[in-house]
Formats: sequence, structure tokens, C-alpha cells
Amino acid sequence: MRLDNDRLRQALAAEYVLGTLPPRARRRFQWHLRRDPGLRRLVGQWERRLTPLADGLPPLAPPRRVWSAIEQRLFGAPRARVWRSVAFWRLAAAAAGVAAIALAVWLAPPEDIAPPERMVTVMTDIQTQSPAMTVSWDAGRPGQRLLRIRVIGHAEMAPDTAWELWMLPGGDKPPVSLGLVSTHETQTLTVPRELAARLDQAWGLAMSVEPRGGSPTGLPTGPVLYKGQCVRI
Repeated sequence: MRLDNDRLRQALAAEYVLGTLPPRARRRFQWHLRRDPGLRRLVGQWERRLTPLADGLPPLAPPRRVWSAIEQRLFGAPRARVWRSVAFWRLAAAAAGVAAIALAVWLAPPEDIAPPERMVTVMTDIQTQSPAMTVSWDAGRPGQRLLRIRVIGHAEMAPDTAWELWMLPGGDKPPVSLGLVSTHETQTLTVPRELAARLDQAWGLAMSVEPRGGSPTGLPTGPVLYKGQCVRI
């Protein structure tokens, strides 16, 4: 991973703050964070931009059944809770640590295996230039693409309208519809294999407001709300 491109640094810092980087990419990014003061400043800037969005969310207590399930998985059935002694858990923790290290060493891939390519797009609001949506997917592989989409903030969709995601090939080529998306915070969208190679080479993505069911013409007919450039990691 080379971090000499400003747009790439911005995209990775935003995804790091949002928590959408996959485990391997996150570990590599943290490695760079420890050595790059400028990158740490970028992360701080994105935290200041995105944290207020989360602060506006009301606290939500998990249902009792969730706590019960966690407790049962940790301590077993009530009659088995004799295992909840301090000495037992100290021994169990030590044994688990040794096992985890051994498993990590055994499963560690050879250094010469290249990680999969990944594409990231941070789409900003056309009006405010604030980050509004991130889209990422694994590139360079055969088959369809699974887009991982995150909508930032409390977006609202007007009645009898739809949000349509577009691929922007670049140059004079027209946008290509990738499908409809919702206002849900996290969602996925499958792109057919026929568009996979073009998507991996796309300049950017955009989201427009269309009539219910999507654009009737195959091209954007309503206002474009979000837009961003694709960055290869």
C-alpha cells in the first residue's frame, strides 16, 4: 500500500474513521499511522467531521435476550457457572492466548501473496461538500462485484422518488446505472459481471434522485446529490 496520493490518503482516513476498512487493510493502515504524522492529522480531521454525526444518534439499549445470549455463550448454562472462578479464567485466557498465537502463525499467508485490490469512493454532498456516502468493493477478480455502501448521517428520501447509483466511466462516456440504493446506513449492491471490469476502471460514482422505480431513460434525469472519485487501494 503506497500512501503518496492525497486522494487515496483522504479516502483511507475516512474509511478508517468510519470503520469500514477490512481487517487486513485496517492493520496495514494502522502500521502507516504509527509512522506518518500527516496521516494522523488527516484521521483527526475526519474524526472531527464525522463524530458529530454519531453524537446526534440517541443511545439504544440492546434487548435483554441479547445480553442473555452473550452471558450464556461466555459462561454456559446457569448450572455450569461454577466455571466463573478467577483462577479458571486466568488459565483459560493464557491457554487461549497461546492457541491464538499458534493459529495466527499457522494461518499467516506467505509474504509474496499479493492482497486483493480494493476500490474506495468517498462521495460528497454536491451542495455542502461534506462526506455523504462511501462505496467500496474488491476489484480485479472474475465475476460480479459486491458494493459495500455506507450512508452517512440521517439522509431522507422524498416520497415517490428513488436513489439511483451511477458509474462514471470518465471522459465523454455517459453514466451507467448500477441500481437503486436506499437511505439505510449500511447496505450492499450486486453489480453483474458484465459491468465488473468497467466498474474497476471507472473514474467515479454518483447518486441521483429519480422517479419511483428508477430513471425511465437509462440516464440521470433528476438532480445529482452525491459524487466522488474512485480510488484504488
